[in-house]
Amino acid sequence: MQIVLVGTGQMGTAVERVASQKGHEILARFDSDHPFDTASPSELEGADVAIDFSLPSLALTHIRQYCEWTLPAVVGTTGWYEELDTVEHWVADHDASLLYAPNFSMGVSVVRRAIRGILPLLDELSEYDPFVQEVHHTKKVDSPSGTAQMLGGLLVEGLERKDHVETETQHQRIDSAAVHVTSTRAGTVFGEHTVAFDGPYDQITVGHRAKNRKGFAAGAVQAAEWLVNRQGLFSLDDMLDDLLTEDR
Repeated sequence: MQIVLVGTGQMGTAVERVASQKGHEILARFDSDHPFDTASPSELEGADVAIDFSLPSLALTHIRQYCEWTLPAVVGTTGWYEELDTVEHWVADHDASLLYAPNFSMGVSVVRRAIRGILPLLDELSEYDPFVQEVHHTKKVDSPSGTAQMLGGLLVEGLERKDHVETETQHQRIDSAAVHVTSTRAGTVFGEHTVAFDGPYDQITVGHRAKNRKGFAAGAVQAAEWLVNRQGLFSLDDMLDDLLTEDR
């Protein structure tokens, strides 16, 4: 594949390394010194897909450009999901191809599916109170992480007794209908996420700890390989469902 790399920071560098190991080529690179929104179509000639790990403030501008130019794009940048309906219209209007995920780790995907599997039972066990904790390095630009917010949202969707996510520090008794999502920024931690259900006699925990960035990069490159020649708006779950179907 010929890849357009948007965002050349730590994640972008990891993506480039993995892509090269798999025999793909980086056709063009865009960053703060060479912004994607100043690109010309000629710079993207021959591109198969874009992989975007840029900044939340730039995400919607980039996504609209991918759609208008019908350049398939894998977007790991978060902070724009409140505009998902708008993005869905852009994709449909331009017959575009876009795959997004707050986390491209296959391990996180397994954790998410495991939680979905146990939520129906925990919905009946109201004495278990859920919460989410996450830890990332000090250079991470968003807090809480997109993955933590996704996990909190998953709990709200699956538990009738919960109706919203609370990400702020609580200086009073927390609303019983809230799922508390907390964040810590320290050192060079690649990413740790814990979903816990605290009961009167025990605590159930499901978690994921990233060892390095290569796992996220490998998932993004795999998503790019899957997205080429497909049209529509996809999440990582769509790719995993397809891969599971192929294996049967």
